[in-house]
Amino acid sequence: AWLCLSRILPVARETDMTDTDRGSNLAINGERLWDSLMRMAEIGALPGGGCRRLGLTPEDSAGRAMLVGWARENGYGVARDRIGNLFIRRPGTRPELAPVMMGSHLDTVVTGGRFDGVLGVLGGLEVLRTLDDAGVATERTLELVVWTNEEGARFAPGNTGAFAFAGKYTLEQALAHSDVDGTRVGDALQALGELGPEPVGGRPIEACFELHIEQGPYLERAAIPVGIVTGTYTVRYFNLTIAGQASHLAQPLTERRDAMVGMAEAILAIRRVGAAHGEQGRSNASWVKVFPNVRGTVAETVQMSCDVRHADPEVARAMAADLHASIEDASRRTGIAMTLDPFHQFGPVHFDGGLVELLRRTARSRGHQCQDILTVAGHDAIALAPIAPTAMIFVPSAAGLSHNEREYTDPAACAAGTDVLLHAVLAKAGRG
Repeated sequence: AWLCLSRILPVARETDMTDTDRGSNLAINGERLWDSLMRMAEIGALPGGGCRRLGLTPEDSAGRAMLVGWARENGYGVARDRIGNLFIRRPGTRPELAPVMMGSHLDTVVTGGRFDGVLGVLGGLEVLRTLDDAGVATERTLELVVWTNEEGARFAPGNTGAFAFAGKYTLEQALAHSDVDGTRVGDALQALGELGPEPVGGRPIEACFELHIEQGPYLERAAIPVGIVTGTYTVRYFNLTIAGQASHLAQPLTERRDAMVGMAEAILAIRRVGAAHGEQGRSNASWVKVFPNVRGTVAETVQMSCDVRHADPEVARAMAADLHASIEDASRRTGIAMTLDPFHQFGPVHFDGGLVELLRRTARSRGHQCQDILTVAGHDAIALAPIAPTAMIFVPSAAGLSHNEREYTDPAACAAGTDVLLHAVLAKAGRG
């Protein structure tokens, strides 16, 4: 079975370093990176210190506009494709070569933090700025990408731009995704001016890197500043529909078919599935919609989102079967109809072995202790992995918190992850 944390890589000794490593004195500007993160956090700022920039809202567009402004100040090219993915380009000396790509997302959940996704984007910007400061040209063009609607907090499922780029969705399918109010992705892009002319995907990529916060507690617990992401958990998402019967609250309890009672039973059943599979087991009920949701009325229907996750694909499949059985049991016990339907899935994804080893070697050569790790969460890199060599870098999340206004990664960790990103990107892009 996969382990969440498989090994610790020691701080490099001189004998670990290649000639290229010894010759590279480039260092990112940690203060500039932190200032960029804090300035971006002002857009959609929440009272508790977090951010709300739901995908394809004016706040999301304002964050993109700030990034575009910085890019143009530095003379980089700016382009958008037909699903709204934003590309910041620093040309290489050999433009015929496939580019090296890095990036993540700027959209957040409803009560998001200041680092999720944003670090991968602004860390990538810092890579470009550092190369400019040092006067270093690269053979390959560097592309910093902001992927559209990663979170899926407004348009579900998420990773819309990355999956469309990778061909999992057709452009028409991606543009037709709608939010709970019926607004389509294509309409939102058009209204915000984020709909670009470039084709979506279909071109070579030399390598793709994503820097991200861990969103879990393991790196912090191990006091390791850099995680080398080797792959993903196996994740299975479901939609659960609970069909009761609306009635007045005057109806006796024994005669009701209350969909919210069914929901309560289902949530506990979902929780038990994850708890039965140890530290690596995850099972979640994360979204509910109640109808008619009126005071004085027993609920008629509940719609829910739920999922199971595990590092071992076989265990994840067994958990999905357990979930089906548990929901069927809850339905029998309550006398309330419950229907569980597949919605979305990913994993196991294994990131490119050569890039993973490059990241390990780069971390060692730069003096950063690191550790192999799997990602429990979905990321844009997962969408890209089937079409291009792809790898991820993690940095610690304080107390493992993310999707929370208190989400925090300290400046030193942000700088360490970005330092590894810089030198890995440079290794793949080549000095021009």
